[in-house]
Amino acid sequence: MAIARLIKKLSGRKTAPAGTGAAASGGNGAALDYPQEGETIVSPQYTFRVGAAGEPERVEISLNQGPWLPCRYAVGYWWYDWTGYTSGRYQAAVRVYTKGGQAAGGGTCEFQVSLEKTGKRRK
Repeated sequence: MAIARLIKKLSGRKTAPAGTGAAASGGNGAALDYPQEGETIVSPQYTFRVGAAGEPERVEISLNQGPWLPCRYAVGYWWYDWTGYTSGRYQAAVRVYTKGGQAAGGGTCEFQVSLEKTGKRRK
């Protein structure tokens, strides 16, 4: 499903439909595309992708209800490069600021990180 249609479909919902993996925007026109709901991240570096409709002034992400961190805009999406994290369960939330300075919160996405060393054999 194209991102514009996904955003339009999600824009009136408080939570994302099962299996979409997107944090619903609650009407603000933004959705967390990656990671998807329940996804396991196994890399020591990860880049979040947020799709936002319209022309937001800025987009921010919060991990585990921590501080709001700025995303960067490139190739039609908003991105957040994440490093220095540890294994565990996480929750991400996004918010969008319009050109008028209005902030609109979005839904949340729960995922986990598993940084087990590769190359180990499982017994």
